[in-house]
Amino acid sequence: MVDELLLGTLDDLGKDDFQVFKWYLNQKNLAGVEPIPLRKLEDASRIETVSQMTRSYGGEMAVKRAVEVLKKMKNMKAAAELTERYAEMNGAPPSSSSSAASPPAASPPAANTMSAQNGSVIVAPTVLGSLHTLNLTINK
Repeated sequence: MVDELLLGTLDDLGKDDFQVFKWYLNQKNLAGVEPIPLRKLEDASRIETVSQMTRSYGGEMAVKRAVEVLKKMKNMKAAAELTERYAEMNGAPPSSSSSAASPPAASPPAANTMSAQNGSVIVAPTVLGSLHTLNLTINK
């Protein structure tokens, strides 16, 4: 459940980082998403903050917003963990490999182009089969 996922992420933040996280939720920094009013966040606990986020944005957008805020806070580890746990929750295979009883289901073809903003992470597609040629270009 998205609420539990977000709560776990917020529980890992220290007191000061949690205050900064709530401050970012009050800022206009995601196109098409209204900030949560300060009066609804000022004295909110972690549980109340999660409830306010899912009420304001819906589940998927609340996770996207949390990831964006964590990145702005330079907490790339928490942002990546939240992204991965959300993907796993929605049926995406975990990024770490483990021995499984059956092979993973075939995925749709990967996009021709992938890009990430500064500090972002791209999780590469899994390639199954015998021989594949992949061209990677990394621009800094």
